[in-house]
Amino acid sequence: MPKLKTFVKPLKKKTMKKKSTKTIKQYKSCGNKNMKCQQKLVLELLIDCDFPKNTSRKNVMRTGQNSYEGFVLGKINLIAHMWKKTRKKIRGKMVTKIKKQQQSNRTKDPKFKRLYRETRKMMNMHDPNFKYTTIQYNKDQQTAKHKDGRNVGVSYIIGLGKYTGGEVIVYDINDKNPEPHDIHNKFLSFNGSDLYHETAEFEGNRYTMAVSYTHL
Repeated sequence: MPKLKTFVKPLKKKTMKKKSTKTIKQYKSCGNKNMKCQQKLVLELLIDCDFPKNTSRKNVMRTGQNSYEGFVLGKINLIAHMWKKTRKKIRGKMVTKIKKQQQSNRTKDPKFKRLYRETRKMMNMHDPNFKYTTIQYNKDQQTAKHKDGRNVGVSYIIGLGKYTGGEVIVYDINDKNPEPHDIHNKFLSFNGSDLYHETAEFEGNRYTMAVSYTHL
């Protein structure tokens, strides 16, 4: 009888899993009236944030530019084919409601939640009565001359970071008399839907947050 070959399955050596030395970064918290501390906190969150490439906002891009680093937190307008229809019975009649806005996916992302919360706190510290739906975040973008397409009324903008220059240049209602405004660690309010505006040249790392009420 031929001898049957037997195969012995080698024992796997138990390997000890190395404990991860990476810890979640702990950010400080600021008091409700300490604007300087709050601005430093928001800037720290911005520096640690991964800014995606934005290719859709052509109106803020300069000649030859195809993208820039920026994103939105808060409500966004949905494209028509993404509108959500619901039917409800109200006073005995079926009524169709169409949802044309929703919170952006990044707003729900844990990586962006803290940034959104602290930016809102900073805005509310400056003007607690201001109503808004959307915050546009831009990084190192010298915006072209433009008007805001879907904003209603007055918006706020503020610039954070280590940079020089970068004033917001606002034109009058007749598209004349450009006036530069320093927004470095300062809030500026104006109606960007009615008035043309652009960004002056700057050096360094410049982060801006435009806080606005967006209509459909």
